[in-house]
Amino acid sequence: MTAVVLGCVLTGLAPGALADPVRPNAPSVRSLSGSERALLASRERVSRPLRFGHRGGSYVGGVSYQVVRAGSDQILAALASAESLPHALPSTHEARMVSRDGRTARVELVQGKAPFLVRYTLVLEQAESGNAIRFWLDPTRPHDIKDVWGYFRVEPFGAGKSLVTVAAAVDLGPGLARALFEDRVQSTILRAPSRIRSFVEPAALASAR
Repeated sequence: MTAVVLGCVLTGLAPGALADPVRPNAPSVRSLSGSERALLASRERVSRPLRFGHRGGSYVGGVSYQVVRAGSDQILAALASAESLPHALPSTHEARMVSRDGRTARVELVQGKAPFLVRYTLVLEQAESGNAIRFWLDPTRPHDIKDVWGYFRVEPFGAGKSLVTVAAAVDLGPGLARALFEDRVQSTILRAPSRIRSFVEPAALASAR
């Protein structure tokens, strides 16, 4: 049942499904269960893995949550910076700003682990609410994966702390890559909030002293 619910949530985020693409609709902090909130409060990560099919594609990913001792502005600034992304996201070797126009940017990424490295360009758009960054594949530029979309969301979680949510779905495309690397890609997505915490938190704590 959980997989079905999450499938509906993330499928609804697909750029082809909505005029307003990649809405951050996964459960917010208010919707988490008591046991999940207790895990988060004790510095554990809460993850909900997911696999589903959509419009002929095969997607892997999920939603993952982690509490970070930093303000939302600090976290979102790191996720909006091409210079920070190789440090803030797991298995990210390069990030290059392609263009920026207001709340929207295009960033080319190189991710993975040798010998499976992929290059593609994401469109990143900061939500009007200011607490989330949506992203999806730019299909007009070279891409070694078939599709990807999702979002980062940051919410208050007590004094001086924020709840970081990362939701993503990736279609590696047909062939050997899917069979060999889907599990690794899903693991990378689900541990993204932990990598964000390890990058953002030390600087935030140092600046608060």
